Order: sequence, then C-alpha cells, then structure tokens
Amino acid sequence: MTIYARAEREGYPGSARGRVIDLINREFILKYKAEILLAGILVLSAFLNLWNIWNQGFTNTFYAAAVKSTLVNPAAGFFNSFDPAGFVTVDKPPVGLWVQAVFAAVLGFSGWVLVLPQALAGIGSVALIYFIVARPFGKPAGLVAALALAVTPILVAVSRNGTMDTQLIFVLLLAVWVAIRAARERSLPWLLVSVILIGIGFNIKMIQAFVVVPAVLVIYFLGTPDLMLRKRALHIGLAIIILIGVSLSWAVAVDMVPASERPYIGGSGDNTVLGLIVNYNGLERLGLESRGMAFIGDGAREQGTGTFREAGQRPQSSARAAGANPYGDLAAARGGAAGGMANGEGAPGITRFFGEQLAGQFSWLLPLALIGLLAWVRRPASLTLKGFEDAGIAGERGLTLIAMLLWLVPGLLFFSFTTAFGHTYYIATIAPPLAALVGIGAVAMYWEYLTEGWKGWLLVGAVLITGLLQALFLSYDAAWSGLLIPLVLVGTIGCAGILAYIKIRKNVVSPNHQKYMVAVAIGLLFVAPFAWSCTPLMYGSSQGVAGPSGARTVGGMGAGAGTVPGMGTGGFLQDRAGRERLAGQVNAGYASGRTSMTMRGTGGASDAQLVNFLLSHTTNETWILAVPSSQTGANLIIETGKPVMSIGGFSGSDRILSITSLTTLIQEGKVRYFITGGSGGMGGGMSSGNSEIFSWVSDHCTAVNLPSGNGTGMNAAVAAGSGTAISLYDCAGAAGSG
Repeated sequence: MTIYARAEREGYPGSARGRVIDLINREFILKYKAEILLAGILVLSAFLNLWNIWNQGFTNTFYAAAVKSTLVNPAAGFFNSFDPAGFVTVDKPPVGLWVQAVFAAVLGFSGWVLVLPQALAGIGSVALIYFIVARPFGKPAGLVAALALAVTPILVAVSRNGTMDTQLIFVLLLAVWVAIRAARERSLPWLLVSVILIGIGFNIKMIQAFVVVPAVLVIYFLGTPDLMLRKRALHIGLAIIILIGVSLSWAVAVDMVPASERPYIGGSGDNTVLGLIVNYNGLERLGLESRGMAFIGDGAREQGTGTFREAGQRPQSSARAAGANPYGDLAAARGGAAGGMANGEGAPGITRFFGEQLAGQFSWLLPLALIGLLAWVRRPASLTLKGFEDAGIAGERGLTLIAMLLWLVPGLLFFSFTTAFGHTYYIATIAPPLAALVGIGAVAMYWEYLTEGWKGWLLVGAVLITGLLQALFLSYDAAWSGLLIPLVLVGTIGCAGILAYIKIRKNVVSPNHQKYMVAVAIGLLFVAPFAWSCTPLMYGSSQGVAGPSGARTVGGMGAGAGTVPGMGTGGFLQDRAGRERLAGQVNAGYASGRTSMTMRGTGGASDAQLVNFLLSHTTNETWILAVPSSQTGANLIIETGKPVMSIGGFSGSDRILSITSLTTLIQEGKVRYFITGGSGGMGGGMSSGNSEIFSWVSDHCTAVNLPSGNGTGMNAAVAAGSGTAISLYDCAGAAGSG
C-alpha cells in the first residue's frame, strides 16, 4: 500500500500532500520517540550545566592558576606546576587541567571557559548512561536513567565547577561501556581499552578512578564463561598490568626527572608523585592516615639558580634539611566534625545519606533504585549458565546490573562510614550507577505492576517511600522548599493510593491509562531533585555542592566559612568584575578559613594596587612575589600570568625552603617581595610548618606601605573575614644581614 493510500484510508484531512506530510511526521515521531526524548533530556542537562556559568568567575582559583601557568609556560604545565616558573605543583595529576588549558588556548582564558569541559562532560555522561542502560534494558529504562543523572544535584554542581570530577565520571562511564562490550564480544582488546580509559581517569583524579575497577574485571570474568579459566585469568592479569602502567605513566615520568630539575611535588611529603599518590591522594582519602590536610616534607628544598623561565636552565634543586619535622599537626585543618568527613557530612553510619548534609545532594531517588532492585531478583531454576541466564543474572542484562552494583554499593558503604578527609562533591562519582539503577528499577517495577504476585506492589511501595523521604529531605530547609513539601507529600501519597486502587480493582482502567498513571507517579519524584539542581544557576556561582544553603555559602568544597560577602538573597553580586575577583578569593572550594589581606599601613589598599606595585617595582626577579600558600597567590597568577612563589604549597603546609635556600634566592635576585601573616593551616602558612621563614622575613626585611586605596576588590572582599593581618615586605639586600 502506497503512503498516499494509507493517508486516504486513515482519513487525514487536507490535500493529498498535506496528508502525506502529516503521516510521515507521525511515523517519524513514533519511530524516533526515544531519541527525541533523549534530545530533550540532553537539552535539559545542557541548561542545568551551562546556564549562567559566564557569571561565576573563577570557581577554583587554585586550578585556574595552574592552567594559566600552563598557557604561559607549557614546560611547567607538563609537571602541573602552580606557577609558570615551576616552584611547586598542584596536588592532582595533570590530564584534567591539560584539557582545560586546551579549551583556554582556543577560546581564551576565563572562568567560564575553564568550567566548560566539565559542563560538557556532564552532558556527555547523561548520554552515555542512556546508551549503557538502553541496550540491555530497553529505551524507556535508558531514558529514565538519563533523566535521573541529569537532575542529580551534586552532578550538576560539579559540572559547573573548576574541579575535574565530571571529566573523570565521563571517562569512567566510557570504561564501563567498553567493558560490557568486551564481555559481550569476548574481546581482550576491548578490555584493554577499558582499563586504558581507567588509567587516563587516574591521571585526572588519581585513586577515585579505581572505583570501577572491580566492576570492569568482574563482568569480564563472568561474561566470558566459554573461555577457559586460565585464559580469562591471563586476560585479567594483562589488563591489570596495562592499568597500572597507564595509571603511573605520568608519575614515573615526573619522578624520573631529578628533583633539581622540576618543581616540588605539592602535598607529597617526600617530593615524589608516588608519595602524593600513596599518601595524600591515597591512604589519606581512604581514612588510613590522619596526618592532616597535606603532608609536610621531611626536608627543605635548597633552591638552585635555574628556573623554567631561563633559557637553557632547569628549575630548582632540592636537598633534605637535617632535623626537619616530617609531619605537621594539621588535624584542625580537616574542617569536619569528629567522625565526619571534611565538611561535616554527618556522623558515620548507614543513615548518613539520608541526613541533612548529604540527602539533598544525592539521595532523592536512592530509595526508588534500591527497591527497584527487588524487581529483578529471580531464583535460578538450576545452578547452570542457562539457569542464571533465565534468572537474569548472566547475559548483558545481568552484567550491566552487576557492574552498576559493584560501582554503587562499595561507594555507598565507603562514604557512609568513612572518617577520611574528603569533600562532599566526591559522591558525584557514584551518581551514574545510581541513575542507571533508577532507570532499570523503574521499568522493572512497572512490568511487575502489570502482573500478579507480591512484586506487583513494589512500585506502589517505592513511590510512597521515596516521596515521603523526599518530603523529609525538603523539610531540612523548609523555608526555602516552601510549597514543594506539600506538593511532593500530597502528590506521592495520592499517586501511590491511585496505583494501589488500580492494582486492587483489576481492569478498572485500560493498560494505556495505567502506563500514564505510572509515568505521572514516577515523574513527580523528579521534581524535588530538579529544583535542587537549579540552585547553582539561581545563586550565580558554584561551590561544588547544590542546594539553598551550599550555594549561598563559602566552603561547599571545603569547610564552611560563612556567607559570601556582598551576596544578597538573590546570590548575585552587583559588580561583575568584583564578582569574579571575589569568586577567586573565596576559591569555590578551598576556603576553609578566610584571611584578612589588609596591608600594613596601607589603609586597605586594593589588589589592583598590589599588582601595579609589583609590576612596576620588580625587575629581573623570577618570582614577583612570595606568598605563604597557593590560595594567597592564585589571583596574582591569574591576573598577571607572572610567577608567584607559594612557599608552603596549596595549604601552606609543605616545607619546601629552608632559611639557607631562602637567603640564596634573595641573594641571587630571584625573589624580592614577600607576603607574611594570615591564619595557619589552610589560611596561609604562618603556623603550618614555615613559621621560621616568615619570622626571618619579618625580622630582616622592610615593611612596604602601599598608597591608600579605595578598599575595593581583593582586600575589601577578604577583609570581611577574620584572621591575622597580612603584610608586604621588601627583602632586597636582607640576605646579607644574617
């Protein structure tokens, strides 16, 4: 039958051509309905991740300074140096920052450009979770999973931030997708591609990347039963070797460079990347070490004469200083309550994810996912491969389900009970498997709802329990939630009641109406997480967490430091330049305590005056300024592109210099101006292992009085906090005075 005849038969009005067009459009929509809905979800994700990022400024000045340094001096960027001259590195591997640097090189260096890779990775992750789930479980399950991930508040928050977590998440999703294909096709090459991707992820955020390793190896082992056990073991062994090789490739390359020819490895404690991996980014993250925010090196760094900036020369040399205390007492810098993570995410225990601190970030759909798992439970008819396949345990469905469980469950248990140093936004790493299980469970419960038996009631129970818990989560911030609480509470109770009535009164409504009712009930459960996901847009900046409280306070990625100065209830600063500068100073993620930047005798000189002074008074010095910590100097690097020496690394706790090496640098004219003062620990280093250096500076150097300014910009913003006043010193000629 021709398409014209079909149009005539189905009674389309209008001309023959119009009838044909209407029929084609209808068939196109029906054929590609899932793809059209997926496109709509991706548009929603793009809106949540991208809107208003141009007004955020630099959401993480620590990493932004490293990107600027890479653009100024790619040789320093290879080592992931904080400053262009290569004094000290940041405390992460470089791949994520290299990606940001590429974007900045093409689009220009600005706050929104550095956020863009994370935003795009978040959108890409939503697409990937659809494809992973849709192939074995069907397009409806894939769509629900994609929507669940798109509106997970913590994922939206980190997608709008300068940290590289969504880059890692995207790579890990690729690795799991490829691993499932490797198991399906019995393909060793695809397995190796999967572990290579994990290795790349390791070079984005280190140990966090290994969260999917058990899932990848187990599903390959279970998914290739036709291969001999010995062969499977050999494949997995080779994969582990490749994984270790790729993961450690950059670390080994850097550590093979003599310490005299590269920057100090910030946060490592022993000036090696392997030390950084094992200690600060390894044992400390797992709660197996408790030596504080950063590890203090067991020696001071004796600076040589060379820097990256000088042609034909290499960076500084290092030697151990006898008698240096290898580890500092920085327990207070951890910022969390006793027994909690760094940001006070609640007491460890099985209910942590349902408490006030974490529930709104992650847990809105967690009950739906966990209850939905019961819909897939089947007792094998026999303990054979065929029996497991019939029970849904083997095959691609079973492997996908196992992969998501092995990714999610260990993460839930770790974050529930850990007392380790961490940040709230780390839980974004387990958002993809949760979203996948939401999609898988929702569709499974729907099909069970249409059948007889106790599992038909799972959907009713899941809607009711999830809705009640969501109302509880909203009540934690009732003033902000407003009408959302009765909407969710009454709506879910009503939907659950209707679903129960339909279940009891069989055939009371048509199957189509049942489907629509289920869609409404499940869709209502997405309202609250969507509202929370909008908060980073509403408040104009991202602190690495979502929600009405986190978006309005400094410290979403560090310990809370109070309300952002100059930010009203709407969350937007009045002046864009001031907003960018302030966003940099509070450092979207690392301001665990603010420090007064008022210069001695300056009457509140602004950051612009400091920059102008340094640029006009420095001559051939390698570093225009030495500061206690990276937080103090990040904005200067961002604004000028000039090297700023962070004497104590990120938190001010690294012991890189001794008095001898300091005086040598001054004598050689490599550094002249110093900033001293500030809070200890995260604040700036005066009481975090380098006090002798700053005492020497204050005793032997000359205080600088900058001209009085208007009190705007950096100093005015940060002066609103508490802390010891910071002073500027000129140390020219001071080294010879002893």
